[in-house]
Amino acid sequence: MYGFGKRGRENRKRCAAAVLAAAMVLSGCSAPADVSEGPALEYEAGTLTMGTGEESGLVHLAGAAVAAVINNTVPGIHVALEPSKGSMINASNVSEGDIELALISGDVAYDAVNGAYSFEGEPLENLRVLAACYQEVSGWAALESSGLTSVNQLKGKIISSGSKASATELASDLVFDLMGIDSSNTEVYSDSISSSVRHVKEGTADASHAFSTIPNGNHESIAAEMGAVILTYTDEELKQIIGVDPRYFKTEIPAGTYTGQEEAVPTFGIKMLLCASKNMDEDLAYEIARAMDLNGPTYTGGHQFMAAMQEKEFLCNELPIQLHEGAARYYREAGFLTE
Repeated sequence: MYGFGKRGRENRKRCAAAVLAAAMVLSGCSAPADVSEGPALEYEAGTLTMGTGEESGLVHLAGAAVAAVINNTVPGIHVALEPSKGSMINASNVSEGDIELALISGDVAYDAVNGAYSFEGEPLENLRVLAACYQEVSGWAALESSGLTSVNQLKGKIISSGSKASATELASDLVFDLMGIDSSNTEVYSDSISSSVRHVKEGTADASHAFSTIPNGNHESIAAEMGAVILTYTDEELKQIIGVDPRYFKTEIPAGTYTGQEEAVPTFGIKMLLCASKNMDEDLAYEIARAMDLNGPTYTGGHQFMAAMQEKEFLCNELPIQLHEGAARYYREAGFLTE
């Protein structure tokens, strides 16, 4: 048994129905895959609550799509969304059994399990992953006319590291440390992505950094209006970045993400994870992983920022914390796990 947390069942059922209808409209996708050939598994039917993010944000939108995947694939299960203040509260609520599912960013999940930063001294060791849902990645945009092609050419330039204490600035700081970039040799300023893009367009800055879902709208505006290049990292640089901070993983910005981008760009990122407690019933975790594989693309395909789910290995590899054993069993049987 996995339990139903501490929220009202009737409210969850009403919310689940609304979420399902909205997600199906948003996805604009084809009929779900036939799941009748799957193994006969036993778990308790009922309603699960999923922590997301603010109702107007991407995390909540992703949660609606994931809820549709599960509601339309896992027999007897209904997922109701619970908006929240974000990953940290979601991690705590899953660990304490207040909710059964949550979307949690990979960096927060890593910190929670390892008792780091905000979770120092209070690790949430029972947190597990069921599937990865989308990614946020490091992307540096410069004008084609700048002649820049790689991140290691930024020393001595005028560049934006992102807003203070943002995910963009944190990623920038790590990159700068490894590449020897600092205020003594480079003009670095902290600003929002939209402001830094404006400076690039005006010629008062050489490059803008965004750690975000892709495509980033501000960077697309440079590419479409003036011609842009997305700067690359080398394999060695990416190995160093991930070696210093294992919350990140190696990925790429696919060719065609931005206007005029003809080749994939190597970079690093963080995954947004669908998480549960390790105490979730193994058969249920297996079925949810199976749902994310079989029907993930059907109900998330209308959202470009979730395109990484089209790659099967993305769901279950290069994760910052452990897979739930039930989910791992499914991915092993499907041949997706590379380790």
